[in-house]
Amino acid sequence: MSKLDYPLRVGVISGTGDRRDEDIRELGEISAQYFDEIIIRCDKNLRGRTADEIIGLLREGIDRINPNIPVMTIPKEDQALDYIYENPKQGTLYTIMCDVVARAPDKIRELKEREEREGAVASHPA
Repeated sequence: MSKLDYPLRVGVISGTGDRRDEDIRELGEISAQYFDEIIIRCDKNLRGRTADEIIGLLREGIDRINPNIPVMTIPKEDQALDYIYENPKQGTLYTIMCDVVARAPDKIRELKEREEREGAVASHPA
């Protein structure tokens, strides 16, 4: 990540509930080292923890490294993908931790197709 030349790096991260507290915190720490902004989202299956517990542990790790980094919480993966797609920042590298890997590319294709349809409608007004 540190060798990729982007003016801004945004990470969409999540913690896994059945991991040790220190592992979830460490994921937050690593994320704070490599990203300029972080979006925390939750997996569909929380694996024995509450969303608040996982988010809290990630934030603890992030705050240990960089308490000033912008952090946003968007609970669902689809909502997080919608957010970054609808609010793009020029030249930004977006890195997404996926819950169900096969679903993320489908969601990105869906967003791209929607953008193309909306662009076609805008260029051919009725």
